[in-house]
Amino acid sequence: MRYSGSLGIVEEQEVRPGVWEEVVTEQKVLGKMETGTETRIVDGEIIPRITSTRSVSVPARGLGQQDNRSVRYATYAGKRWTITSVVDQFPNIVCYFGEVYSGPIPAGAS
Repeated sequence: MRYSGSLGIVEEQEVRPGVWEEVVTEQKVLGKMETGTETRIVDGEIIPRITSTRSVSVPARGLGQQDNRSVRYATYAGKRWTITSVVDQFPNIVCYFGEVYSGPIPAGAS
């Protein structure tokens, strides 16, 4: 199955001398969605926690080995999913989804 979405890339930027902040940008990508499952975990909670074992293969973000720790989330089905691991498979990277992402997002994004 084809994939069209965005990767959330985090960079540390100095906002004032000695003060650093994480700034998120979204990079649109096309790739291939790998098979996977979504699980709803209801631990006596009103709203179930959703996890995923889905992965997506997208073109690498540049030439050579990348520091993929800055890839925090990927969009899929109208949600942002936390990236739990990234595997280099030149010329692509494979991003494995975890839980629904709840961290910082780009300014103006919904």
